[in-house]
Amino acid sequence: MGGASRRWDDVAVADPASPVLFDNLVALLQPPEYIDIRAAVQRAIEFYPPERHFLLLSAWPTPDLSAQGLELMGHPPLMLRPPGGTAPPVPDGLDVVRVRDAEQLDDFLTTLIKAYPLPKATDTALGSVSILDGPVRLFVGYVDGRPVATSGARIGGGLVDVEWVSTRSEYRRRGIGAALTWAATLTEPSLPGVLIASDDGQPVYQAMGYLRLMRLTVWHRPPHGSRS
Repeated sequence: MGGASRRWDDVAVADPASPVLFDNLVALLQPPEYIDIRAAVQRAIEFYPPERHFLLLSAWPTPDLSAQGLELMGHPPLMLRPPGGTAPPVPDGLDVVRVRDAEQLDDFLTTLIKAYPLPKATDTALGSVSILDGPVRLFVGYVDGRPVATSGARIGGGLVDVEWVSTRSEYRRRGIGAALTWAATLTEPSLPGVLIASDDGQPVYQAMGYLRLMRLTVWHRPPHGSRS
């Protein structure tokens, strides 16, 4: 993607220069009590341009980092599903299609922008059809020919990382989101699936066999204007 990354013993950072805050990630690599976490956060702050959003993910509780300009975003559940199994039948009238060309990618992006919502998705790596040639697999759910839901997966590290699950508001509560999640989860059925859930989504994923491993701690650094 032409971005930048760096890794130290205590923290790893990646900057794909995305306008979507979820894409610019800092991962804490050691428990906060074993490192100087504020020094680690400062290195991350200096790594990113001040106009860039980024998220810090920690598998452990952290001290208050608000004095360094970060905002606590929450403690979402990290969930894992063992490999294998069979998806249930999709709801009547739903057609789940794997994205393979520019037209289907446009349907994916249009739906994701509206349903997630993710208003700047076209300005990320998802906006290029070349993403379909790599480890990312995308799916669109159609009802009566209309794209109404999305999901995707990134294959790597022996895992299927499930992302981009969305359903247009008028089509929710019909099992469509679950069907799209199944498509992403089983895109490589020999591998376990992993995802970061919302509290609302956790029961849906549990019904699919996902197990909650822990709650992450997530901080957000909002942009601070442009560099002169």
